[in-house]
Amino acid sequence: MRYEVQTRLIKEALAAIEAGRPPLAESFTRNDPAVYTSREWAAREQKTLFHEYPIVAGFSSQIRSPGDYITDELGPTPILVVRNEQGELRAFANICRHRGSRLAHGCGRAGARFVCPYHAWSYDTDGRLRAIPDDYGFAGLDRVSHSLIRFPVAERYGMVWVAPRAEAGCDIDAHLGGLGADLETYGLEHFELRERRVVRRRMNWKLVSDTFWEAYHIKFLHRTTIAPIFVRNLALFEPFGLCHRLIGIRASIEKLRGVAPERWDLLPHATILMNLFPNTVFVMQSDHAEAYRIFPAPDNPAESITEINVLGPAGAVADRYDRRWGVAGGPGWDKVMELLVGVVEQDFEIGETIQRNFASGAASGVVYGRYEPALEHFHESIRVALGE
Repeated sequence: MRYEVQTRLIKEALAAIEAGRPPLAESFTRNDPAVYTSREWAAREQKTLFHEYPIVAGFSSQIRSPGDYITDELGPTPILVVRNEQGELRAFANICRHRGSRLAHGCGRAGARFVCPYHAWSYDTDGRLRAIPDDYGFAGLDRVSHSLIRFPVAERYGMVWVAPRAEAGCDIDAHLGGLGADLETYGLEHFELRERRVVRRRMNWKLVSDTFWEAYHIKFLHRTTIAPIFVRNLALFEPFGLCHRLIGIRASIEKLRGVAPERWDLLPHATILMNLFPNTVFVMQSDHAEAYRIFPAPDNPAESITEINVLGPAGAVADRYDRRWGVAGGPGWDKVMELLVGVVEQDFEIGETIQRNFASGAASGVVYGRYEPALEHFHESIRVALGE
């Protein structure tokens, strides 16, 4: 984060602590529980949010060399991303043009061709149809028009972004609305994917995201884990178009009182959360990053699939991190994953009960307090994107 932004935010945090309350929005707001339960609303979200906007599909560290590929099977559209022989990224629908089979699974090294497991049609890393076994049965077929369906793709800030519709845009900096200036300072292109876990829960995908957008619950739900670390209710919110940033302030920020501002550093005293609209929560911690890719489950608004990723710096910084956990060579990242999953599982258990309560029809509305503006912004961004 740039020095002038850090300085402003630290001053705001210290002033809020001195005042004894967090910054407040003008008024509390409300939301309709139907946005978590309605199949019609869920269908609109899938059609618009998960097709018209760039989605984080993976990370640079997974796809550094020609022939490296990743797939994304969690969203409504199956995605295949590969680095071609010239080192450029290409993104496609992960669908063979013959009979619709998936071409690849997981991630790895493709070499020069993707070969369909069903009938062995093969495609190069630019998506061109190269071979058809027994091709006399397809005499006259135009191979150019039967290349893989291509999607816009971009690599920015250590992440791979795909717009899963051929005509969609993929201008990431415009999409981030200025938040890219923050992301750029963290050097995320040098981070490595250390741990990954996929969790499926009986709760709407927005309820998963909601848990990150307020500090109000920390003092109560997480009283035995992270609550002692953070200042009660204090989170600094800032919108960036459809995206936003929310900074949870640690009690240790008090140590900066009396320190010359030119020596201030926010990150050791904060958790910086960013909503990369529509469905990625990116979290910067003092020594690693976390990325939560959150998707609606197919055909059921009451279920969601969340991919939890831990990213850590490479080289000497990573070695120091492992030594901190009393291990060497990487196992320390397992402990990081276990700790963060232990915290979010508390949120997910509550979220599942909320989903059941909403499904009962007995809940007339949801209220967001004046110190929960990030929640309101998240849902307002969805309404804007859907044309509400």
